Amino acid sequence: MLDEVYSDVRNQLDQQRELGIQITRLNDVPEEGPTNKGVWNEILNVSVVFIDMKSSTALNSFENAQDAALIYTYFVRAMAVIFEKFSAKYVDIQGDGLFGLFSGKGSLFKATACAITMKTYIAKELDSRIDSEKSVDWELTAGIGIDKGRLLVRRLGLRGVKQNEVWAGTPVNIAAKLSSIAKPNELAVSDRVFDAFNGANKLRRRALIWSCGCDNGDTPGIGLDAEAGATPCLWTKEAAPDDLGLDFEYLHRLGSKWCDFHGSEFCEAIITGKRNRE
Repeated sequence: MLDEVYSDVRNQLDQQRELGIQITRLNDVPEEGPTNKGVWNEILNVSVVFIDMKSSTALNSFENAQDAALIYTYFVRAMAVIFEKFSAKYVDIQGDGLFGLFSGKGSLFKATACAITMKTYIAKELDSRIDSEKSVDWELTAGIGIDKGRLLVRRLGLRGVKQNEVWAGTPVNIAAKLSSIAKPNELAVSDRVFDAFNGANKLRRRALIWSCGCDNGDTPGIGLDAEAGATPCLWTKEAAPDDLGLDFEYLHRLGSKWCDFHGSEFCEAIITGKRNRE
């Protein structure tokens, strides 16, 4: 048995050696997905949003499998819809988590608006909806991470057998690690992502980093009219953990959600870099 296994592996690797490794550089995630023709795609400047359900291992202890199935179904379906509405170029489901890839002009800002929308929807609507339909006492929360950089992708597997996409590169791994250390319904980003926020135009920077001035959404505040720094910074900065293999010195955490009064306005400003004058 083992001799046969090892022989088949060697034959496959020998065939791959003969074919060689081919890489095609792209500026965007292909709409049709990665190639299955033996070519790796190198995609530059991809932004990755990774969202992972917190305390999901507790779902396995539910005596009623229907409750666990309901939570997984609602969570994955809702997050997939939000990814689609923000035009993620590719979405993958991994257990109780999902990641979406954004590329092209303004992709990081679209990815960030998508992530804030996810955490807002979970806190404001999805958790209460699930709570009203399940029979167990369990709160739905999620951690979200964002990173950006270069990715390699190819479909790999055996001919005649289902082939799966392999996404290799720092951004997916880092975004996943950031989602794991994010607190419940918190967004964590790398230094390079936050540096891009600071380097954005004035309107985007204002909408991304600073509070709108509302008192937890209960009373109208200043919104986008305030100068940066006139209201509190929404992000906290801390040293990156040493034990996760992160390639940056600091991470930045966002605990706040979209404001009831200014959320749509800020979301539009982040995505487009412009103010809606309607």
